[in-house]
Amino acid sequence: MDEAIYRMLGLAQKAGKILSGNEQVSGGIKKRQGVLLVLTEDCSPRTKDEYTGACERTHISIKVFGTKERLGRALGKGVRTCALITDKGFGRAIADKIDSRK
Repeated sequence: MDEAIYRMLGLAQKAGKILSGNEQVSGGIKKRQGVLLVLTEDCSPRTKDEYTGACERTHISIKVFGTKERLGRALGKGVRTCALITDKGFGRAIADKIDSRK
């Protein structure tokens, strides 16, 4: 099931519907561009608190999933702590897949 989520994240990246990296994600949250923030399970508590607070203020959903290394690989990038999905369709589909694995 996790592999399907990583594939969907990669597809969203190829479609240009994901922001990743601290500057892009922070800017996207401030501009309310995102619909879903995927935070990795192994991110630091400080990072988690920072992004959780920002997303609560801007009403962006958050899901915790995966590891930094696997997320980065799925996006075709280096290690990534989080990814901000900017498309409603991708956001809904990824959130549903993450929820159904529990």
